[in-house]
Amino acid sequence: MRYFVGWGSLLLIVSMQAGCSSIPECRTVTPIIQAGDPVITALAAELQREHLAGTFDGLVLVAQGEQVVFKTAYGCADRGGAVANQSAVISDMGSIAKTFTAAAVLQLAQSGQLSLSDTLAHYYPTAPEALKPITIQQLLGHSSGLDNFHNDSDFEVMDKAQAEARILALPLLARPGEKVAYSNAGYTLLAAIVETVSGQPFQTYIQQQLLTPLQLDNTGFYQDRRLAQANLARGYGGDAQGSTTYEKGLTWALVGAGGMVSSIDDLQRWSMALKQGSLFAAGAPNLVFSPANERWLLGSLAQTSSGVEVIIQMGGSTDYGYTALIQFIPERDLLLVLLLNAHNNKYANATHHRLSREHMLPILLSQAAPFTDI
Repeated sequence: MRYFVGWGSLLLIVSMQAGCSSIPECRTVTPIIQAGDPVITALAAELQREHLAGTFDGLVLVAQGEQVVFKTAYGCADRGGAVANQSAVISDMGSIAKTFTAAAVLQLAQSGQLSLSDTLAHYYPTAPEALKPITIQQLLGHSSGLDNFHNDSDFEVMDKAQAEARILALPLLARPGEKVAYSNAGYTLLAAIVETVSGQPFQTYIQQQLLTPLQLDNTGFYQDRRLAQANLARGYGGDAQGSTTYEKGLTWALVGAGGMVSSIDDLQRWSMALKQGSLFAAGAPNLVFSPANERWLLGSLAQTSSGVEVIIQMGGSTDYGYTALIQFIPERDLLLVLLLNAHNNKYANATHHRLSREHMLPILLSQAAPFTDI
């Protein structure tokens, strides 16, 4: 494999003027790792075109098995300070945070502290009768029938008791198990159940049982002071250009369903842990890829397809231009990770999905065999 590594002479600045400060859009392309393969070369050219057109800023990574074959940074983490994106940059992962919540629940299930067939009646005995039959598996697989419990702002301030009360007061969209309908509320309840079962604050459990053991040192929650704030990417898209979600308080409108930040390398490491089951005890089955229903896996990963190729993925978008995606193509042992901090109106808050579906997968899936030069 041929690599392009480093930030000196190998830093590629693609613009008509030098540096970010002279161009508000900050058009820079920084190859970090790039396999010498025609498919990867074509991918690099396609993503460069989209970045130069203003479609996105952020980081993109592709791995074949455990080997990274492509990693490139685009644009700036902070346009005002002319700070280019790089591997160390920390950005909002949106709903990919749900995979951490699901992992916590599955760990507790593996250790016998809860069962996926447990119902809300067990944890909320005073809940309305219609909600009591909802199982933990249905919460994981978005088939609980619960709607979302806040629609005006992800940052609406509320504590756990307020969030639980609002969720348990929701009328059901459908009877439990009858319909698959995406629900942030279900994952907020799962985070609350993790607290009940573990006897720890949700953030503490995630830190001690997932982030620390897996050495995810650049992953955490909003306002987590362990993280290097100088590495935080600002968001560019929608309202409040140049703001960060990290600055917001971690309200229970988000706990369990979002409110987390990470780096591109941490998200790759996390994706590999999900794939390999290394977040579970040695010898324990990996429940992450077990079906919750026809659409969702237990690890908060959705099953879809691109032609005949099965795709397993989780994505997310948040305010200010942040979008993110982890995507597995099992038959090819491929992993795609996108951690983006800017978009224009072309794809808006669907930029992560559209960039992959329309510009990356057609190239990556165009060959029958794995990459030739790795």
